[in-house]
Amino acid sequence: MSESAVIKLICANQGSIPVAELEANGCFDDVRRIISNREKFVCCRSGGEHKVVAKTELRLCKAKVCQGCNNLHLCRKFLLGSCPFSQGRRQCYFSHELKSDHNVKLLEEHGLEDLDRTELCTLLLQNDNFLLPPICSEYNKGDGLFGECRDGDGCTKLHICEKHLRGDCSCYKAHDFHEPHPSKTLQARGVPAPLINTLKYVYTNKEALRGNRGNRGNQQHPARANAAYANSDDGPNKRPSCNTIAASSKTTEVTGYCFLEFKKINLKK
Repeated sequence: MSESAVIKLICANQGSIPVAELEANGCFDDVRRIISNREKFVCCRSGGEHKVVAKTELRLCKAKVCQGCNNLHLCRKFLLGSCPFSQGRRQCYFSHELKSDHNVKLLEEHGLEDLDRTELCTLLLQNDNFLLPPICSEYNKGDGLFGECRDGDGCTKLHICEKHLRGDCSCYKAHDFHEPHPSKTLQARGVPAPLINTLKYVYTNKEALRGNRGNRGNQQHPARANAAYANSDDGPNKRPSCNTIAASSKTTEVTGYCFLEFKKINLKK
């Protein structure tokens, strides 16, 4: 099994997959060698299972007119499957051509050339913090309808229970992305209804990636990404500017996840 095949399998499985299931689809040693690549995979323990989450440094270009960059030139709403200009007479400002020369070059550089639009969407949603609103941390503090969130119903962040994303929770806070405030917030960001049903997986994976200490320096903070979107006046694609599985069982608790600290082991080829 190749690395690109592993990425495709994970992205077709809501962006993460149990290690045991992945091993069942390929050679044991090959799978463990492949997922030891921390630039493309994060291994964590969630819900009592060892899981692998797909990771990428590739992002979507947000400029209407780009002078050249290393980001995908693709319409954000087309990626999400909701661009109103896909079948209309008016032409979209942004490209709907996933396989353009520019995009193909980048996809190949990142080992993502085998992904279709839906699989690529899954991967980018959980990696590019600009594409989705962050969870409101103030909502998750205190009691009351809005917790400690001062913006209340006007908050542009998601009012969703963080504990629910990490496991089972029976508190009174919102656990469903279809509840009024989360639904309104997501619709304002152009997230189509079919995608909303998958967002628990997306945000759970985002938490796993955010908790991965080795990558924190490369992650855009969700609050800054949200502020950039709110202040944008150039449309939905605008940016502010254009593992080897453990032989050791040493673990670290991070935001409800148990991350494995790997020791290198020699694998027989």
